[in-house]
Amino acid sequence: MRVAFIGPPQSGKSTLFAAVAEAGGSHVDLSRPDQPHLAVVKVPDERLDWLTKLHNPKKTTPAELEFLDLPGFDLSDEAGRSRARAHWMAMEQANMLAFVVAGFSNSAAAVYRNKADPARDVEELKQEVLFADLERVSARIDKLEVSTKKPTPRRDEQLREMELMKRLRETLENEKPISEAIATESENKLIRSFQFLTLKPTMVVLNCGEDAAAEAGPTELAGLPCVQLSARIEEELAQLAPEERGEFLSDLGLTEGARDRLIRACYQRVNLISFLTDGPDECRAWTVPAGTTAVAAADEIHSDIARGFIRAETVAFADLQAAGDHKRAKAAGKVRLEGKEYVVTDGDVIYFRFNV
Repeated sequence: MRVAFIGPPQSGKSTLFAAVAEAGGSHVDLSRPDQPHLAVVKVPDERLDWLTKLHNPKKTTPAELEFLDLPGFDLSDEAGRSRARAHWMAMEQANMLAFVVAGFSNSAAAVYRNKADPARDVEELKQEVLFADLERVSARIDKLEVSTKKPTPRRDEQLREMELMKRLRETLENEKPISEAIATESENKLIRSFQFLTLKPTMVVLNCGEDAAAEAGPTELAGLPCVQLSARIEEELAQLAPEERGEFLSDLGLTEGARDRLIRACYQRVNLISFLTDGPDECRAWTVPAGTTAVAAADEIHSDIARGFIRAETVAFADLQAAGDHKRAKAAGKVRLEGKEYVVTDGDVIYFRFNV
C-alpha cells in the first residue's frame, strides 16, 4: 500500500517523511525538495517479533508500507497551483492520501500564509483534490459527448457512463467527494481506472510542537480523521540508537513513536489487517483488507496454495502466545481447521493445507 504525504510548505511534511523512513529501515535523500521521494517502510509488529524468537527462522519478513513525499503545495497563487497539478498523477497512484499540516508556528521559518491554521490548510487541500477530480470528470464528459454523437457498438455503454459522469460533476461542484455519489459496486467498477482522488481514503496528520507531543490531539479535523504527532521529535528519535529510544520517549511522556501510531492509523483508515505465517524457514506478516477470506489470503502467498486449498489451520496469536507454542495450543483446543470462506481476523497465525 502506498500513502502519499501532501501538505503546504513549512508543514514539517518532509521532516516527518524522512524520520519515519529512517525509523522503518529506509534511507532517503531529500536534497531535491522539488521532486517526489519514495520510502519503503517496514511495519513494526510485536507479534512477528515473538514468532521470530519462538522459531529462530532463517528469515523474518515484516509487512511493508510505501510512503510518498510530494513537494510542498503552495496554493496561494496560480503558479503554485500549477506546480501542484504536476503531481496529480503521483497522487492518483497512491492508495491513500495523508494531509500533513502544521499545528504550530515556527519562528525560524516563514509560516505558510503568515499564520498557522491547520483547519484552513486542510480545507484548501480538500478543495485542490476536488478540483483535480472535477477537471478530469469534465474532460471525460467532453470526450463522451463527441463519441456518442455517432452510432457505435459501445454507444449505449458510453451513454450510461456519461450519465454517471454528469452526476459526479454535480457532486464535485457541490464540494462533495465522488465517494458520496457512487451508489453501486458496478458504478465503482466503471470509474475505478480513473483513480479519482476523492475516492481515496484520506486522513490528516497534525504536526504539533514538541510541548504538545504527549497530548492526544483532535481525532478529526475539517471532517477527516486526524492523528497528532511531532515531526521534530520523530527526527530526533530516528537519530538515536534503538536502546536509547525508550528512555527518550518516556522522558517526553510518550509510550511509542509516531511512526507506529501513523502506520496504525493508516491501516485503520484503509481497513487493513495482518495475518501471520511462521516456521523454521520464515516468519512473515501479510497485509490484506479486512473481510478477506482464507482462500484469498492463501492467494496472497501463492496462487498454487489457493488453487489447491484444503484447510487453513488457524490459531489466534493471543492464544498461541498464551499457550507458548503450537503444540500446546493444539492440546488446549485453540487451533482450528477453517474452510475457504472463513474470514481472516487480524493476528491470525495460519498454516495452509493444500494439494496441487
